[in-house]
This record gives sequence, C-alpha cells and structure tokens, in this order.
Amino acid sequence: MPYEATRYKEHHEVRLPLLSQLLDKGWNRDQIICPSPDSDDREWQVPRTPSDNSVRESGRRFAGFPVDMAIFDEPQHRGEWDHVIALVETKAPTHEEGVSQLETYLGLEPNAVLGIWSNGSSISLVYKQVDLHYKVIRDAVLPSPSDNILFAGDEPLTYGQLRNHEEISGKGLNHLFSELLDHIVAGDSKSTRADDRLDNMCDMLLLKMDSDTNGKMARNPDEAVLEFQILATPQETAKRINTCFEEYVDKYPFLFEDNTSKTIKFDDETIHAIVYRLQNINLKAAAPETLSAAFQVFRSANVKQGEGQYFTPQRIIEAAVKLTGVDYHDKVIDPACGTGGFLFESYNNLLSRATSEQKDEIRTWAHHNLYGVDLDSINVKLSRALMIGARDGSTNIVLGDSLREGKWPEFPKLAPVIGHEADGSYSVVLTNPPFGEKLKIRATDAKAAEYSICKHTSGGAASDKYADTELGLVFMERAYRLLTNGGRLGIVLPETYFFSTSYRWFRTWVDERFDLLAVMNVPMEAFQGFCRAKTNFYVMRKKPMGDKPALPLPSWAEPGRTWITYAPTIGINKDGKTLFKVTEDGIRTTEIDDKVLSDVEALVNGEKETETSRFVHTPDSLSLTFLGVPQYYDQTSVLEFERYVGTHFGNFSTRSLGDLVDDGIITVENGHGSPSADTRNGTIPYVKVSDLRAGMVNFNPTNMVPLSVAQRFWHGTDSGLSPWSIVTPSRASKNIGEPSMLLPGQEQAVFTKETLIMNTTDKADFDNFYLGWALDLDVVRRQWARVVFMQTNREDLGTRYREILIPIPDTREDGERVSLHYREYYSTIAQSRSDYLKARAAQNQ
Repeated sequence: MPYEATRYKEHHEVRLPLLSQLLDKGWNRDQIICPSPDSDDREWQVPRTPSDNSVRESGRRFAGFPVDMAIFDEPQHRGEWDHVIALVETKAPTHEEGVSQLETYLGLEPNAVLGIWSNGSSISLVYKQVDLHYKVIRDAVLPSPSDNILFAGDEPLTYGQLRNHEEISGKGLNHLFSELLDHIVAGDSKSTRADDRLDNMCDMLLLKMDSDTNGKMARNPDEAVLEFQILATPQETAKRINTCFEEYVDKYPFLFEDNTSKTIKFDDETIHAIVYRLQNINLKAAAPETLSAAFQVFRSANVKQGEGQYFTPQRIIEAAVKLTGVDYHDKVIDPACGTGGFLFESYNNLLSRATSEQKDEIRTWAHHNLYGVDLDSINVKLSRALMIGARDGSTNIVLGDSLREGKWPEFPKLAPVIGHEADGSYSVVLTNPPFGEKLKIRATDAKAAEYSICKHTSGGAASDKYADTELGLVFMERAYRLLTNGGRLGIVLPETYFFSTSYRWFRTWVDERFDLLAVMNVPMEAFQGFCRAKTNFYVMRKKPMGDKPALPLPSWAEPGRTWITYAPTIGINKDGKTLFKVTEDGIRTTEIDDKVLSDVEALVNGEKETETSRFVHTPDSLSLTFLGVPQYYDQTSVLEFERYVGTHFGNFSTRSLGDLVDDGIITVENGHGSPSADTRNGTIPYVKVSDLRAGMVNFNPTNMVPLSVAQRFWHGTDSGLSPWSIVTPSRASKNIGEPSMLLPGQEQAVFTKETLIMNTTDKADFDNFYLGWALDLDVVRRQWARVVFMQTNREDLGTRYREILIPIPDTREDGERVSLHYREYYSTIAQSRSDYLKARAAQNQ
C-alpha cells in the first residue's frame, strides 16, 4: 500500500539517510523501491513460503513480508521479482534481530544475495553464500554497485552437493540461461557481439560439464572438490576459470580448431556471476537437454530462427530414433546436426539396451559409425562436446556446408564424411534440416551439384532448368545420395510438402526414389516457441536399384504398407514445457503425456495398431494422396458420427458434402475476394473470416468498400448471394467448419475467398435451415479437424470439405421436424434485426 507517514517512525531518522548513502555509493534511485511521501512505491513483499513464491510467479496475489527497501540489478528490471538482489531492513531494534530477520527473508527471496540492516548509527551486511549459509559483517560500509556481493561458501563445493536445477529454483534450465543472457547483455564490458556471447557462454558450459565429469569420475565423488566454483573475488575466479579453459583447449584441441585464443572473453565480474549461478547445478546429469536448452535460449537471442535453425525437443528425438531403428550394424549421419541431439540419442539408445559386456563395443561403434555435419562452428563445438560427454564419437562431427558443393574445398575435413566418396556409404540418415520458404539454395549452386530435386519451375512443373529450391527439400537429395541401397532416412519436414498442390512435384520426386515406411505426428506445440509450421517425422527407405544388395526392412515394417501415428501429444505443452497427464478430476499427475512415444514403443515391440496408430496401404502415387498427413487417417470422428446417426436418427442416411455437390443437391462456392486496404472507405461490407462468429455474419464498419469496388469482385451488379446462405471459413481460422447464417438484408456484401458459401438446390429434400442444423451438430463439426491442414502457418481446408459427412432425412418433413428450433432461432433474429433497422431508420429521418 502507499506510504503512510505515521507507520514508520524511523523513516526520516534511518531510512532516508540510508537511501542517501546508497545513492552516494553510486546506486541508481530507479533500481531501488523505497516507500516515501514523494513516491508511489508500494512496500516490496517477500513471499512467506515457497508456495507463495509460486503464486507470485503466476502473477496472482500472495502472502508476503514487507521490507523497507528492495534493490534490483538494473533500473529496467525494477519491480521484477527475479531481478531483486538486495533487501534492506531498518525496523528491528537490535543487530541480532535485524540479521535474523534478513536471513529469513533472504532464504525466501530466491535471487536476493545481500541483506542490509541499519538502526541509523551502524550498518550490518548479510551475504547469502553459495552454500546457502550466511556471512555477516557488523559495523560495515555500504557496498557500491561495482563491489562483489557474490560470496563462496565456508567450505569448498563438492560433486556430492550438486543438485538438479529445478530442485533448487523450481524453474527449468531455460529460465536460468535466460537470466544469464540478461546479465551478460546488461553488464559485460568485453563481449558486445551476440555471436561472441554465445561462443563464450558455450565455453563456460563446456568447462562446467567437464568439472562435473571429473567430480563424478573421482574415487570418492561425494567428497570430490570441483574446480568450477567461485573464489573470494571475481579476479581470482576469472583467473582459475581461464586456467581451466586453457587446459581444456589443450585436452580437446579439435573442439577449438577455429579459435585463436585460450581465454574466456568475458570480464571478471561476468565470469564470477556465471560461475556463481551454475556451480550448484549438476549439468552433467542433465545432458543432452542442457546443451539443447542453451542452444535454444542463446540462438533465440541471435535470431537464428531466420536461418531455419530450430531447437529439436528431446521428446521428438527420442521417439524418432526408436522409430528409425538405429542398431549396432548401422552407419549413421546427420548432415544438419545442430547440437548433435540425434547422434547422441542414437548412441544413448543403443547403450541403454546393451549389456555390461556390450557397452565397450557400443562406444567403439560410436567412434566409427556416428557422423555429423553443420555449417555453424558453435553447433559443431557443442555437438562434439556432447559426444565427449558420452565418451566417444566426437571426432566425426565436422564443420561444413552439406549442400553447396562449390564450398567444399573450404572445409578440409568435410570430404571423407559427406563428399562424393561417401555417397552410398550410410545405412541411416537422421536429421532435422533447416526449412522455410525463404531459405533456398540458389539455382547456380543447384546446377553445380546437379540436384535433380531443383529441376522444376516456380509453380512446381517439371523442367530442364534448375530453380532456387528450399533447403529442406535439397537435404532430401543429399540424404538419397549418402544412403546405400535400402538405407533408411528419418527426417523432420513441414507437413505442407505432403498435401499442398504446389509441392506435388516434390511428392512425385519422392515416389521415384523412396518408400514411405512411417509417418510420426509432431504436434504443433513441439515447435510453437519458434514457429507455427506443422511438421512430422518421416521414415523412408531408399528404393533398391541395380545389382547391389539392399538392406532389409526394419523389423516392424510391412511391405506395401505405411505405419502412421496420429497421436495428439508428445509430452510438450504450448509453452514448450513438459506436458503431464491430468486425471478426470482435473488433477495433474507426474506421468508425462506422450502418446507419440507410446505408439512408437508399441510398434517396435510388435503391436501393429493402437487407438492412435495403424498401418495403411501405401498408394501407388504419393502425389495424389494425403499419406504424409497423419491426422487425415484418424477416423475417430467419422466413426463417432456414424454411431451417433445410427443411434439418434435411425431413418436417416449419411452422405458427404462432395456427393451432395456432385449430385446437384447443394452448391458450395468460395467467396468473392479481398479488396485492398486502401479501398475500404465505402458503404458495402467486406466480410473477413474473423467476422464469422457465433453462427452469425457480423459486418465490421471499418471494412466497407465502395459499390464500384464491390461490383468488380462480384463480377456483376449484385453479389449473387441469397438470404439464409450458410457461410463458413475455409482458411486461416480456428472456426473452419463452423456454420454462420446469412440473414435477409446481408446479401449485398463482399466475402473473402477464404470462405465457403453453401446453399441447397431444388433437388434437395431439405432447405438451408436443415443444412445449417446438420453442419452445426457436434459430431459433424468434430470431423473438420481431420481435413483442416496447416498450410505453412495457416489453417487450410482446400477441397477436403467434400469429405464431411452429414445426416440426410428420408423426407422433407423429417428434416423440418429435427431442425425446427434452428429455423425459429434464425427467423426470430432476422425479424428482430429487421424491426430494429426500421426503427433506427425512422429515428434518423
């Protein structure tokens, strides 16, 4: 609450003089919360319990202890709980009581490391050390902002004291790395470029993991003193870290082939702060998610999404590796390996299934059979470090451009791994390549490498000329060249490639070279933190050609059939965090909700079909089907519809909208088009998909076009619409399939092409009211989810509306009987609307 002068007698005698001293020391008034008569500051509240802190994090009101002042790391973070660094108390009458109170508060405020107590005549400082003990200094001098307030513990940190980060903070590593990035950007005086910050932060992570590894491998890990911990001063900490880094570079020189320095290029205070925040956490136990999380946070800061680099969540990697079926006999490459997640999981999956006698053989296998390539030197460093942590395979990860052969001479180690001599030498290619419409290989580079997949026109027609082509597609041909006869390709690709008419040429190209063995749904949530592109994981087999023997199919595969899982969850929620199962009572459990992985495990264990997976016959032509779209094969909504109709409308038949159109019983047309924004200054409504809500067509007064513009889109003097037409979005809307009724008087409007306008004809035994009623049935509306695909990043229906089934009455009377309430509802609205408009017009005359 606002300051009340009578509440704090010590305000003028203690608090204001102390505030003045802090400002004299160099602290910024804008980074201090201190209630006073001339301030709107509210007292800073320290949560009373850890659960209160969780409530605070969610933005809700919580129970707290008020403190006299709170100091934040930067003025721009003033008032943010995760940036408070010091708490100030002037209330307690004695030093002992004041210190005790501050120790309590510092224990409850997770990011605060300093407590200041004053009674006006003396000052005591309380430092929260890294071991969570407290260092108390009586009769102290106030610190300045440049002074060190991060103190080591009374005893050296040992490996046995390391803990999982979530146990310490309740937050994931992503949150920690975000905090570190904020600190580096705001305070480091040496590293000013984003790439430099990423590179140096990676080096710090490698040192931390190496320190954890050394502690774990010590004779007595619980008592092994770690090198990665702060010392008494930032200068001492930085000196030790740089000594360790120099030794690390000498130990693993191939990680730093492009480095000319053996020094961490952060200033001493930044190094000290990073070590302080990381030293208690067991990063070694968290790998590989640790390095992937670091990649995600720092890559996001560097805007690498524009380069098509997307963090591949571990849950996708785990399911993908199991589905691809990597085993001891395989030679595996990831030509766009990023931070090495697929390579690590391939090795780790084999190791987890090996007996103690087999583990050494698996490590040897990794050294000779796991390969990776990436164009980013930091990715290569991280991938190699990840494999070092796994104890082998690191030397086979090389820097280079997998696609542009003209650049290969620039990368001396690339040729043996991915050059022409490597073609046909791999049994498995496993990758998540960069993809995006703007990420393309130039036609000149495509011609130099003779990529057949690049021989098409901009519209997708076959051509003898090379065209600029999306990188993700070209990786398909690179994989094809690297694979031996019968080799397997496991790849993450946008779903758009497998249904859009503009990519039909690509599906034809795939038909000629691969058999599609499996399609694994990747729910939208998995990549939602980076993009809205819908992707899937595809397992393909290079078609055997020539006399060379072909590798056998995976044990689970069936010739002429494709396995598909359309499971809706993969253990990741829309915020990128772990998705847990929830009971019918709404209670969250500790069991991860990952139906995709469950389906994959069931398949490899011999179970051919589950509630969310099954085999389907592979068509002769992939280009004419939706085989690459998992949700299309989920027949749950169709079966539910048929059961419902059979139970509730025994005398009704069922037909698809497409059949009704073909028989002339209904008409389905797209809207007129989209007038440009600068023409929206007239009197004729322009209706967008967002204007179709709650079963109504809602005119937006800000979207009105002149009659002349409307007539251009109508191709005549009127719209061609009639009252009681059924309108639904067909693109770029969550409400695709939801019917809206066009009321009398609304016919003169321009509708966007991204709508469908439906009407019955004279051949129908039912009218538009019945059609609207049928489309509005829940069992009908649920069918649309199966046929609405994600076109790049927008919902798209195409012509698949034709597959929607609706009940058909035996007689017009039956139809009018069941839809009577629908007719009365809209007729009443239409009459009320007409009465209102007439009354309004009369009042305005």
